[in-house]
Amino acid sequence: MRTRKKIIEFNNFILSLISQRRKDLESGKFLNSKDLLSTMLRSDPDSPYEPLTDEELVHNLNIFFLAGHDTTANTLSYALYHLARNRDVQDKLRNEIYQKMNLDDNQEKLVVPTSEQLKNMEYLNLVIKETMRISPAVLQIGRQLAEDYSIAEDNIVLPKGTNVGLSIYSILNDPAVYPNPEKFDPERFLNNKYEADTYIPFGGGSRICVGMNFSLMEQKIFLALLLQKFDLSVTKDNPDYEKLRISGLGLTRPMDLKLNFEARF
Repeated sequence: MRTRKKIIEFNNFILSLISQRRKDLESGKFLNSKDLLSTMLRSDPDSPYEPLTDEELVHNLNIFFLAGHDTTANTLSYALYHLARNRDVQDKLRNEIYQKMNLDDNQEKLVVPTSEQLKNMEYLNLVIKETMRISPAVLQIGRQLAEDYSIAEDNIVLPKGTNVGLSIYSILNDPAVYPNPEKFDPERFLNNKYEADTYIPFGGGSRICVGMNFSLMEQKIFLALLLQKFDLSVTKDNPDYEKLRISGLGLTRPMDLKLNFEARF
């Protein structure tokens, strides 16, 4: 009952946002805005489809809000584990952060990176890519075939409308694609040597995750701030020392992960 009450409260809050934005659009405000809600509220007079109802708008906004919450949080948890477990990677990343942000070891407060500084942090990008490869937060995605699909080598034809599942984890940890896949090695992604269809933590094609760039920016800012402040470590008596334990099926997360944080200032 308590959870249901919170869901109702949250949906009512979204409804209030929808109502206010609809009034704003009708009064001439936000006419050129490209934000998600304004875009969904605008009706194309030439469209053969009916405008979205308030209920459909609420469900769509819920998906956009919730789908990017746990996935990014869990990916960051994985990143912290791999950095704690691989001290050489952690040190190299911190050095890059300090260098690109013109910081020194005598700093006494956090400094927020600029978008330009983040753009120049190549190793940070590699660390995030490798984290999402070795520990994808989403294990698989589903699709429905828009037309018949033939698997020639197996003489199989999947008819239009068939639901298929794609194992993201299997592709990202395939030794034929990623040599020594169990090793956390950010530099494997140097020179962009992997094809787009073999690196799919966000899916791919026209239905690639719309929140990809937002999630990547969140991760970069978080790690650039946290590594200024803390040294990360994991001791040998930690049950996750040898291999990270995870829970979940479609969406995964570390299971009872405990790390050591030592303040640098």
